[in-house]
Parts: sequence; C-alpha cells; structure tokens
Amino acid sequence: MAMTMSLFGCGSGDSAKEQASDTSETTEVAENTDSKDSDTDKGGKDMTFWIFLDPKSTEDPRSVVLSNIVKEYNETNQYGNTVTVESFNYSVFESQAIQAAAAGKGPDIINCFSDQLKQHIDAGTVQPMTDYAKDFITEMGDYIYTSDKLTQSDGEIYSLPWESRVTAMWYRSDLYDSAPQSWDDLLAQSSKASTDTSLGFALGLSEDGNGTGLIETFIPWIRSAGGDFLDKDGKAVFNSDAGVKVVNFIKELVDNGSMDQTTMNMAYDDVVDAFKSGTVDAVNAGTQRAATIMTSNFADNFTSCPIPGEKEGESAPAYVAGQTLAIGKYAQNPEMAMDFIKFYLSEENQVQWVSANCLPVRTGVFDDESVKENVMYDSMQMWSEYAKTGEITFYPADYTELCTKLVKAVQNVVFQDADAKTELDEVAEWYNNK
Repeated sequence: MAMTMSLFGCGSGDSAKEQASDTSETTEVAENTDSKDSDTDKGGKDMTFWIFLDPKSTEDPRSVVLSNIVKEYNETNQYGNTVTVESFNYSVFESQAIQAAAAGKGPDIINCFSDQLKQHIDAGTVQPMTDYAKDFITEMGDYIYTSDKLTQSDGEIYSLPWESRVTAMWYRSDLYDSAPQSWDDLLAQSSKASTDTSLGFALGLSEDGNGTGLIETFIPWIRSAGGDFLDKDGKAVFNSDAGVKVVNFIKELVDNGSMDQTTMNMAYDDVVDAFKSGTVDAVNAGTQRAATIMTSNFADNFTSCPIPGEKEGESAPAYVAGQTLAIGKYAQNPEMAMDFIKFYLSEENQVQWVSANCLPVRTGVFDDESVKENVMYDSMQMWSEYAKTGEITFYPADYTELCTKLVKAVQNVVFQDADAKTELDEVAEWYNNK
C-alpha cells in the first residue's frame, strides 16, 4: 500500500562507509517471554536494538545522535531498562534479521527501512504494534503520518517512521547554468558540463547495493512519464511506454557524453563519493546524505533541487522513504520496547536528528529555534515541499531481487544496444509469474 507523505530526511542508499561494518560487538539476544505486562517490578529489561548505524562512530553525525539518545534513555527511563545497540551494515541487515527470526531469536527493537518493511513482516522478524501505535500517534499530535496510512493490508501497524527523506538532484552551480527544468534541459546542461576528467551527470548502474543507484531515479522518472513501477496489486507495470522512455533517456545520457560506461560499475555510494570528489558534476541522491555531501571541498558550489521531469517546468514526483522502528517478534516485553520507541520519537530527540540533517516526522520541530538556525534549514524546507509531490510505498518482500534484475536489463539496453521494450518485458514477465 502507498501513503502520502508531508515531510521527509535520513535511506535505502545509506553508505556502507557511513555505517558499521558487518556487525558491531553483539550481546546475547534474550528469549521471548511473550509477556505484554510492564514488568516494572522486575528492575527493568536489558533490551537489544538492531540498526544500521554504529553508535561508536563519530564520522556520521547520525551515529552520534543515536549514541546520545540511547545513553539518555538508559540513564533516565523510569523502568530501569537498558538498551544495547547491535549494528549491522545495511547490505546484510535484512538477511541477518531473517536468519535470526528463523532460529526463533531476534532483537527487542529493530530498525526497518520502509522499502524493506514487508520483508520483515513476511519473515516474522517484527510483530504488530497497532494498539500502542494508534495511541501514541494521537498523543504526539504533530506526527506527519496517520494510523490509516501506516496500516498494512492485514489491518495491523508494524512500525513507526522516525525520519523521512526524499531523493533530490544535487548539482554544481558553478558548472550548471540553473536547476534543470526537464529531461532535455538535463541532457543539454550535463553534456556541456562533462569534461575529460568529470561526468556531467551520473546514475549508479551497478547491481551492487540492490540497484538503489538506479531505482531511486527510475521510479520518479517513470511516474513523470505517466507510468508506474508496480500497480495496486503489486504487479510489475514498468514495461510500459513510460518505462521504455526512461530507459532510452538513460541511454541518451550515455550517448551524448553526460555519462559513460564507468557508471555500470558504480553503486549508489560510488556516485555520491564521485560527486563529493568532483569527478561527477550532478547526481540524484537522498537528502539523508546532506551532512556527508556538504563535507566536500566543493560544497560551496553544491545546490539541490527537485529531480527534473520529462516535461518542461515539471519536476518528477518525489521518491520518498523513511527509516522506521518496530518491535521485534521475539521482544521480551513489547510494552518496554514501545517505551523506548516513544522516547526515540520525542520532539526533543527529533530536534537532535535535525542537527544531523535528517528530516523530522514531527512538524512541531520546525518551530524550534535551534532548528531554525540550522544551515540547511532553507534546503530542508524546499525538500519538504518537494516531498509532498510523492508518496512513500511499502514494497513487496522480493523488491530488492526485482530491482537487481531491472538494473541488469537497463545495462543491456544502455551498453549493449538491446531493445528497451524487450528487456523490460522479460523482467516484468519473470516477476509477475514467480
């Protein structure tokens, strides 16, 4: 199901360099007691929290915020609970969680990226939190989501987004005349910016990272051209005329010199790193990367804007997503797990996430004076407005497998002159007949 989103911030394309390696030091996962009582008379719970961020890292500002939040909760919660973070690289996060659930184990609290939430639901790594969530949403009052829009097809709520993000276009204002206003404008400006030492524009066309380097642009562009990725029943419909237009446009970007064959070996992380280093002049990247992108020596010339659409003056509908928190299937005590989630989503902690350039999910945060002083405040407001043009989608459990196959099909068209319609038809037929 899809839901409209009002704001956004921290993404599926989270850099491996910005996160933990495969795992951090872990502690034994507690066995499930199936208790929903508060157990406050037992001196609190020692709970585990699985997330892609490493609280020991000081390089990623998000990791610093995470560390602060967990430390404060452990010191101040009224139940005597202690939360221990176990960090997993995003590229292995789902597989680790699914393996643990299959063995009847898992964390008390787990971070789920919205694109992969259904994987966790289908694999049984999370449990419904409907009653807790509905009450808390009402209690917050300024949450950008409603209970209805977080409810899955089985009538249950499984997670609460704690941040949001949108994929925007980042470009060099000293090399581009202005924000591109259409596909044709992007073709012209990116070709003009290209040199022997830099690409005017780049998409990550590698299969690595589940094809995120392509997908976060492919979906806005196909919607801009009048099509969609999946229909309401979850069937592939990207093999439409709109899908063919998108793939052929990507080929045009290569044929006119804006991109070249090196992009076939570039994943999402590689494209962002190339933009930061000055070897790529424009990219489409999630706003959760703002803090990292702006550490570049070229940052004074970096500007972001909505992704240009097919038609002149119309941006592509925004690709929006978000990190969410869920109660693990094998949580010792769901009520205590929810207590931590409530703390994590407090307005005070939302302000902390803004300091790491993550877009908040509580609108009251934008009235905070420290938030108004954030150097990215104007950009965040622009991103928030752009996010209103899109919707967040809970994709099927096999979404990443589909994305990887689609990337391979695009590679065949762009670099081997295969027919776009034929390649897209083959992937769609495979997926719809699985």
